[in-house]
Amino acid sequence: MKRIIICADDYGQNPTISQAIVGLLQNNRISATSCLVTSPLWAEAALALKPLKNNADIGLHFNLTEGNPRSTSLTSFWPLKQLIIKSQLRQLDKAAIAAELHAQLDVFLKELGTYPDFIDGHQHIHQFPIIRDALLDVYEERLRQHNIYLRCTYHSGDLFKFPNIGYSKRLIISLCGGIAFKQALLKRKIPHNTTFAGIYLFTNANTYATLFPQFLNESNDRGLIMCHPGLPSNDLKDEIAIPREYEYQFLASADYLDLLKLHQIKLSRFQTL
Repeated sequence: MKRIIICADDYGQNPTISQAIVGLLQNNRISATSCLVTSPLWAEAALALKPLKNNADIGLHFNLTEGNPRSTSLTSFWPLKQLIIKSQLRQLDKAAIAAELHAQLDVFLKELGTYPDFIDGHQHIHQFPIIRDALLDVYEERLRQHNIYLRCTYHSGDLFKFPNIGYSKRLIISLCGGIAFKQALLKRKIPHNTTFAGIYLFTNANTYATLFPQFLNESNDRGLIMCHPGLPSNDLKDEIAIPREYEYQFLASADYLDLLKLHQIKLSRFQTL
């Protein structure tokens, strides 16, 4: 039996996303969620998570691309493409990024009363050059003592899975820092998931139920599958509102439970593995 963490990202981004994730957590359909504390809705959304803290991994979805900073070290965030370019050219201020991470950790701690169980990045920004250096410094300074794990988006063989749907996205994620971040995690002996799945083109969201078996096959014991469920939404800023509906419908279905049983999957928290 494989023990897998299934993590819903973007908690707190809007009410329909948060409601969907809380429902899935309450019904044991997922085992983790990652929180956007830069959202103006975070304080209210955090209230619904408090009763679930002991039943799921609650993480920080470190964000530098949407909304507004929580620190005074940054005046604004960057569009994703601009952030990728600046990070690759080493044009980011590591101290400012670290200060923003500290501020987001403080906001998380204030509302939930505990440190996050893990840290990942909104749109995988946590593994970009300079940003990953800031994260690793903050980890040693503040987080290692709490045994917090970090999300790894790469495992050996990812670059050679040509037939798989979502290969182009997997390639970009790996080359934008996934490989280097994995190496850093191993070198520093930082806890992390063994495999990472859930990558696909959102234009194929209507086939999500048929894609999910691939995610399970890609996953090793102690692996992590990310997902982005949500209830129907009128949020025009959410570019993946429709894919979220497809994901939620599948994760809430009996077919999903049957699939986990067929593949001998046990939903798990990382901290219990």
